[in-house]
Amino acid sequence: MKNLILGPSPHGNCEGVRRRDVLKAGALTYFGLSLPQFLALRCASAAPQKADAVILLWLAGGPSHLDTFDPKPDAPSEIRGQFQAIETNVSGVQISEHLPLTAKVMDKVALVRSLSSQIAAHEQASQYLLTGYRPLPTLEYPSYGSVIAKELGSRNSMPPYLGIPDAGRAGQSGFIGAAYNAFEVPDPSLPNFQVQDVNPPGRVDEDRMARRRGFAQRMSDRFARSLPDDRVRAVDEFYTKAYDLIHSTGAKKAFELSAEPQEVRDRYGMTTLGQGALLARRLVEAGARFITVNKGGWDTHDNNFARLSGVGGGAMRRNAGPGGLLPELDKAYAGLLSDLADRGMLDKTLVILMGEFGRTPRVNPRGGRDHWSRCRFAAFAGAGVRGGQVIGKSDAEGGVPAERPVSVEDVATTLYSALGIDYHKQYVTPTGRPIHLAQGGAPIKELYG
Repeated sequence: MKNLILGPSPHGNCEGVRRRDVLKAGALTYFGLSLPQFLALRCASAAPQKADAVILLWLAGGPSHLDTFDPKPDAPSEIRGQFQAIETNVSGVQISEHLPLTAKVMDKVALVRSLSSQIAAHEQASQYLLTGYRPLPTLEYPSYGSVIAKELGSRNSMPPYLGIPDAGRAGQSGFIGAAYNAFEVPDPSLPNFQVQDVNPPGRVDEDRMARRRGFAQRMSDRFARSLPDDRVRAVDEFYTKAYDLIHSTGAKKAFELSAEPQEVRDRYGMTTLGQGALLARRLVEAGARFITVNKGGWDTHDNNFARLSGVGGGAMRRNAGPGGLLPELDKAYAGLLSDLADRGMLDKTLVILMGEFGRTPRVNPRGGRDHWSRCRFAAFAGAGVRGGQVIGKSDAEGGVPAERPVSVEDVATTLYSALGIDYHKQYVTPTGRPIHLAQGGAPIKELYG
């Protein structure tokens, strides 16, 4: 019985019956299960796919939950901070006054206010949140985007996994191989934004490109025969994908952000996060599977309120941009959700907003908030997520979950499940160690309740 798999057939849907299934069902009768019962079990274990793509807005540095999506208006000032709470279009749900556009789309958002873990160091926490695994010094786990690239592959010649302007060290492919690393795109808010890798080098025509590709393939084959190494295969895979991308008209057009009307670009905001979110929408339309839009600057140990709001603080608002971190997030997030909904894309696109941890409930003497992992927010929208709800609750100070704690592992299983990926599946490390895609945890059932 150890080889019995109660899951979807790799060669058909859950209603297909093969000779192997009949033989398995014959064995099952010994345990009191009939063929119809076996097929019902197999269908029940198949994860229904809710999302075609994922856009992750990653707030690197750790955003303050109290100053964004979990305000504490009745707490003392040293906890409440300088910002006021405002009502949203969901009765009883308040968020920061510096997110007024987001307040108008909260009916599309399921807000988790009780995400908790025990890791409060940037790199380790980022690895934890972006892989679902507590980091180890002896093994690098693959990020969500890399696993999705491996499991689902490319579509329409688009790279399946992209990072704007990068995916960060924690967003890498780990032990599954460099072929599944993110295709990194420059900051799309730059005036001279251009993705050079989607166009052939100057004065290189089609025939010359074909000859170069043939030569590279022959050399790669020789290396592969004499040195069967994952790094050789990764380079070969890279060149194959690059060639496909250069020759795909639709894929190349996806990167032409200048084709968007200026009104649309302004709606998202002419910032890293804003233009990154807009480009992510275009990439999803073209066939990308997973896009990380990475915006740093959220490590607000000092001058937290000026850096978040863009009001006051002068030069202390480093990394915040001219308008502050929250106004940038507000336009980008609200613009993305509204645009996806208007285009009929939100039904199949899962949008996740989070960072590696939150910030301390109490404001420090420098007017900042320090690292805090025991409680923070994560926001989910699209792909069947029931918006307009809050999942979990933090205590009166925002220090620990008071209701329905959610784990990092729950986030991992939720993401894979939404894409129809079996999170119980095992990979094998180079040393022969079996690793499940997710370790423990369960999909956040309230998202689809």
